[in-house]
Amino acid sequence: MAQWAKPTLIRGKHADSRIGRPPGGCVGSLAWLTLAALASMAADSAVPTAKPWYSPLKDIEVGPGKLDFGLNVRTRYEYLDNFSILHYGTGAEDDVLLLRTRLNADYRFTEQAHTFVEFQDARYWLSDLALSDFGESCSYYDEFDLRQAYLEWKHMGKSAFGVKLGRQILLYGDRRLFAPAEWGNVGNYWWDSAKLYYDTDTFQVDAFYAQRVLSEPKDWNFDHWPYHVGGVYAHVKQLPVTLDAFYVVKHDWSGSTRGESGTGDETRHTFGLFSEQPAGKGWDYGLFAAGQVGQYGRDDIEAFGVIARGGHTFKTDWKPRVGFEFNYASGDRDPNDGVAGTFDGVFGAMDTPYGWMNVVSWKNLEDYALNFSVQPAKTVKLGVDYHYFRLSQSRDAWYWVNGKPERRDPAGQAGQDLGHELDVILRWQINNELELLFGYARFLAGDFVRNTPGNGQDANWAFAQLTYNF
Repeated sequence: MAQWAKPTLIRGKHADSRIGRPPGGCVGSLAWLTLAALASMAADSAVPTAKPWYSPLKDIEVGPGKLDFGLNVRTRYEYLDNFSILHYGTGAEDDVLLLRTRLNADYRFTEQAHTFVEFQDARYWLSDLALSDFGESCSYYDEFDLRQAYLEWKHMGKSAFGVKLGRQILLYGDRRLFAPAEWGNVGNYWWDSAKLYYDTDTFQVDAFYAQRVLSEPKDWNFDHWPYHVGGVYAHVKQLPVTLDAFYVVKHDWSGSTRGESGTGDETRHTFGLFSEQPAGKGWDYGLFAAGQVGQYGRDDIEAFGVIARGGHTFKTDWKPRVGFEFNYASGDRDPNDGVAGTFDGVFGAMDTPYGWMNVVSWKNLEDYALNFSVQPAKTVKLGVDYHYFRLSQSRDAWYWVNGKPERRDPAGQAGQDLGHELDVILRWQINNELELLFGYARFLAGDFVRNTPGNGQDANWAFAQLTYNF
């Protein structure tokens, strides 16, 4: 495992040396990734085997149980024009080469009881952004670290109860409430958590307590963010559609939460419903509704968020699907009334649900989206998404993907028109282990961007990603 930790961080384009740069910028990187994929395909076809090469690493009999080893390696090249992962309107071009490696071991005592350990190493090169630009935690970089380590035992003693204890990922619903934000090189949300299941044929209820792990780029991740999270998530089974209900409370005891009326703690209660019928077999829909109350500093919280989507997959060649989606998060109507009206996106994935460029967050947002996709081959899918972004309240901020304010006009004179985004994504599942992903996106700045201080030009983004997993 130590061999994956050897690459060295290159601190921007003005560093003394730049090793490992793929030739020819974006074109060279695309060619490099494609050649790697073709080489893998050629190797598979040249040596036909009944089992993959990693079969000896699966179902290893050790003591009373069986042991599996797994590997996930992902590399992605990105070209960014007039924005970065931290801010919009940089006025410059940048590129970044990302590498993320995960190693895991899963030991199964029985079908219901197992332990799981996962290590992660995340690195980046080429970018103008130095490690110091990111602050306490870096979304691009985290040296070899422990990502997950838990014990899970379902249906203990053939009962309906189960537990999951240790460092783990929380994932619920359609990734809007809790999700690990997998698009990021490091991932936003790791939790040290205790979870209790109650699972029957008709429903499952999870109750959990968790602290969010602070991802430190060069130190072992022992520390936590200064808040506790508790929640209950209920899932009803044996229905033709998904139906879930949830309650989550976040308590930040740092005393540093600054509201309109003064500074104090944050206690935010989030409750709501989620329902969906997945896409792929005709009509599909999704509905997520959440309300929030509590205290933000010395302000009262009154906020809500709604997501509604629908679409249809046609039963013809290429399986074309067309869809519409509306994502809404309330904003703060009056910055001086002592009421915190900005919806907080809880701990869901902020990446890709609201556009692949990640220029917005699920806070003070109206996102009107149109989707279209086709499958010209069983392993190939092409998707085109269009987003129209507006601020739900003109006196509140435009929030970046990290949830922090990017720009704000307290007078509300800049309007609510944030801009438009067009995404084109091509996914090629080469085989069970290897996937290629290509994408291009353009953000067209709206009146709010042009009428607030700073760069108001459009932005472009392109990427190529190769993932190997077993």
